[in-house]
Amino acid sequence: MVLQINAQIPNEKIQVKIVSDPFLGSSPLSHITWKLLGRESSEIVYCLSQLPVSQLRFHCLDCEQKNITDMVHALNSAQDITGNAGFPAISLRNIDVNTNWTGATIICQAYINGGQIDSAPVTVNVEYLRNVHVVDSNNQSPIRVVNQGNVFYVECLRGPDGFCQQNGRRKTLYCAVQANPPPVSYRWLKNGEITSSNGHSITIGTEMIGKSIQCSANNGLYPNDQMPTSQAVSIEPYSAARLIQTNFNTLQRSSPFTAMNRIDMNQDITLTCAVEGSPRPFVLWRMRRPDGVVVDAACPQGYEGQYKDIPTTGVNPNNNLVRLTAICQLRISNYSYTGTYWCSACSYVSVGDPECSPGLDAPTDEVLNVMVQGPPMDSDSSPSVEQIGQNTAVVTVPFCAEPMPKPPREIVFAVDNNDIQTGQTWQNFRFDSVTQNNTVPNCYFARLQISPIHEGDKHRQIVLKLQNVLGTKQIMVSLSDLLGGGTSTGSLAKIIIFSVLGLITLLLILAGISPYDVIYKAARMDSRVSSV
Repeated sequence: MVLQINAQIPNEKIQVKIVSDPFLGSSPLSHITWKLLGRESSEIVYCLSQLPVSQLRFHCLDCEQKNITDMVHALNSAQDITGNAGFPAISLRNIDVNTNWTGATIICQAYINGGQIDSAPVTVNVEYLRNVHVVDSNNQSPIRVVNQGNVFYVECLRGPDGFCQQNGRRKTLYCAVQANPPPVSYRWLKNGEITSSNGHSITIGTEMIGKSIQCSANNGLYPNDQMPTSQAVSIEPYSAARLIQTNFNTLQRSSPFTAMNRIDMNQDITLTCAVEGSPRPFVLWRMRRPDGVVVDAACPQGYEGQYKDIPTTGVNPNNNLVRLTAICQLRISNYSYTGTYWCSACSYVSVGDPECSPGLDAPTDEVLNVMVQGPPMDSDSSPSVEQIGQNTAVVTVPFCAEPMPKPPREIVFAVDNNDIQTGQTWQNFRFDSVTQNNTVPNCYFARLQISPIHEGDKHRQIVLKLQNVLGTKQIMVSLSDLLGGGTSTGSLAKIIIFSVLGLITLLLILAGISPYDVIYKAARMDSRVSSV
């Protein structure tokens, strides 16, 4: 409702305020607290003006700064209650309140006489409690098991009878919740029955196997008999996954491996690891490269891997350990397979990273060392060119080989069928160096320097000739491609020409001579000479 203004009233005499009750005598608020027991808040907030104004509206002062995007729509939904109140008034009721509004500042603005009057700022506080759930000491949630629901595991050290002993590691669980203010009271339930535990955490052991646990929390928003409660979590036995046996030692001492852990290119090997654990374990395959970096091996990992169950014949019937063999088949197709391999027996006992033995970052003594050997071959990287200074280029050709070709005769650059060994020069081409690739095993860089660059160099036939005891390889290098099909040398010449012209122009200007006059006189002299 818009009120008619019949007289001009000085703006300084108009009082606009945000209040909790729709009365002119209500004291202005400095804080608003919305209690959120669902999506909507039951609290009502009013904006009043003692004298007639043309419009009232709520406004957020720092929503943009605090990245609050949904409050503006809520504030714009304020209802005009002027007709019922008998004075200018709007109200906010039953609005969708967001928990991230806490700390925001709002005001009420009144418009009159072409001007604007603001109320005192009011700070917003949203009280809520939601998402009560049980987590472990790493703040991880339970595993979701099909047909079983949420599950946490406690360590089970089995005795000769197959039953869990009482000396296993106990597990501490926590009642996690999103709330403002923080919870002041907690409650734990076992199989739905309230226990004597009333703290933020509870420690359990094998006595809880086969039972369920829940927690409740309250920050004063709810009656004690209506405290929000988490979903139930089942407690099951956990026997740490462990490595039983591998075929690494046998594989290392048999064909196709030779002395010093060497294996020829294009050979097939099969790695196996037997593991056991409860819940059902899985295997992660790891490899440490020659540079020390640890990566996933080129094997199917985790639940995607290839497994064969080991029969449990003769195992105590009370023992629910699962035993299986993981299989990794490798085709040694290039030098990237060089490294140290191992397998880790793992299992998930909560959401997050699995527990694994041995660790994923460093192996134990059970490893397979692989040193790939073969003839020289192309690297995964292509040849490249680097310009140095005005008229020098270095062509880098990557290659791989094990054993490494031995300079000077086993690694040679040929330029138009003219062989250049390491350190030698032919015309403007020099075989600069051979260096190790520190990131890719058994790979190297051969560098050919061209200085000065000639226009015709792009047509040269460049070949890197490689050989070792296992074979030979010739890598063709196209200078036309590396130098841009002729554009690089041409562009370089143009850059030099324009740089010289620019320098001459600058010197002429500094000497007080017009470059235009010089060019004009030179052109006239050229025309006279031509006419003779």
